Amino acid sequence: MKQKITGFHLDREDHWVADLKCGHRQHMRHDPPWMVRPWVLSEDGRRSRLGVELDCKRCDEAGHAVAEAVREALRTVALRAYDDGGLSGLCAEGRWELALDALGAADLRPVIRRALAPERGEGALVSARMILRPLLPDDARAIQRLAGDREVAANAAGIPHPFEDGMAEAWIASLDARSHVFALGHSESGEFMGLAGLVEADEERPRTAELSYWLGRAYWGQGFGTEAAQTLVRYGFETLGLESLHASCFSRNPGSRRVLEKAGFRHAGHQARALRHLGQDEDLERFIQERSRSRP
Repeated sequence: MKQKITGFHLDREDHWVADLKCGHRQHMRHDPPWMVRPWVLSEDGRRSRLGVELDCKRCDEAGHAVAEAVREALRTVALRAYDDGGLSGLCAEGRWELALDALGAADLRPVIRRALAPERGEGALVSARMILRPLLPDDARAIQRLAGDREVAANAAGIPHPFEDGMAEAWIASLDARSHVFALGHSESGEFMGLAGLVEADEERPRTAELSYWLGRAYWGQGFGTEAAQTLVRYGFETLGLESLHASCFSRNPGSRRVLEKAGFRHAGHQARALRHLGQDEDLERFIQERSRSRP
């Protein structure tokens, strides 16, 4: 499957890697005489390749995985419908309507999500009351609904207001391989509550990422933010192998400061008039957390 190059970064061995629009990566080594890519050594050369399409084998593999998962799920649904009807075999007595009714009612979205999660390297993270799952294009409507609340936008630096049609879709499409963003779902009801994520810095050394999150107003003050932050801290250090995490919050928001402190962050400084958000200048509190030597 063809995917456009959206950027480049250096890996740990100082080899250039192309970031693809799908979120995957491909090495672009210049290693003559086996691989001759002198253009990758200069900024102008790399910039000239932005938008060029590459064959993404991982996307092809994901497509096959989804197809196989869907095929098996549909077969299982059809067989179960016949079993429930007391029949044996998919063509028993010509009763195809049982299978057709069952297939029409089948929800394949969980099947597809499970098939994609291992391929992306980001399966769902489970906490006491939440499931942090990989973000999907279908989440755009829920994002707009919750983030469109001015009170939510006022407390999250990255949320515009008004939150117009198409903004959520464009933002989801812009996420690259360095963005580890999760939808926050209630573990019992499955309802969408907000977003949380880690965005890795462009530089490979030191390996660091920024933690951020936001919740719909109905979920404030119930400890969900702390739970999400603690889960992502473990994910960042133990799964991604990061060396440090940083985060920030508006100085006027003591609740967010408490969330970060409970998640293990320490205060690193105050920045006056750090940014302008929704028509006013905002002071920021900066926080940092370094990888403990006792961690794996």
